[in-house]
Amino acid sequence: MRGLPLLILLGACTGAWAATVYKWVDDNGVVHFSDQPNPKAQKIEVAGAQTYGAPPPAAAPPAAAPAPATAPPVCVIDTPAAGQVFLETYAITGHVTLAHAGEGSQTMLRLDGADISGSLGPGGGFALGQVERGEHTLTLQVTNDHGEVSCQGAPVSFSVRQRSAAGGDTAPMAPTVPGAPKAPGVGVPH
Repeated sequence: MRGLPLLILLGACTGAWAATVYKWVDDNGVVHFSDQPNPKAQKIEVAGAQTYGAPPPAAAPPAAAPAPATAPPVCVIDTPAAGQVFLETYAITGHVTLAHAGEGSQTMLRLDGADISGSLGPGGGFALGQVERGEHTLTLQVTNDHGEVSCQGAPVSFSVRQRSAAGGDTAPMAPTVPGAPKAPGVGVPH
């Protein structure tokens, strides 16, 4: 068995070509391998190492140019802010941000469901006159040239408060308990 590593070594050294090896057993029973002939040797043909040649790499198809990234449309009601309270006024000004809306798009700004898009200026500013007191909701929507909604801003609710015609403010009066003494100024309009 001691000769087996020599055979493996010879096989590794021969590389990819075939070689002739001689094998014999001496008088002491030791197996020998050699590339030189010996009168007691048996001739062994060692085949070349099996090799594999990879095929040439296939030419990669040219990469398609990436499509230009289109930013999604942006439509935001900047002012008035959600929950904002306007005191003692009938006129409200505001601003919207519109970006990447695309050609042929149409912007719809609505106050309490009524279209006010005509009051929207080219820079996104708008002015509303004669806004009644109370709670109001402003919405913004952009449609593409096919009439499909391409962008919709979050609705914004705000309120307008004015003094009542009777001279009091619009804050509700504090509740009273029947029969209880009234504290000064409680339940009495200013």
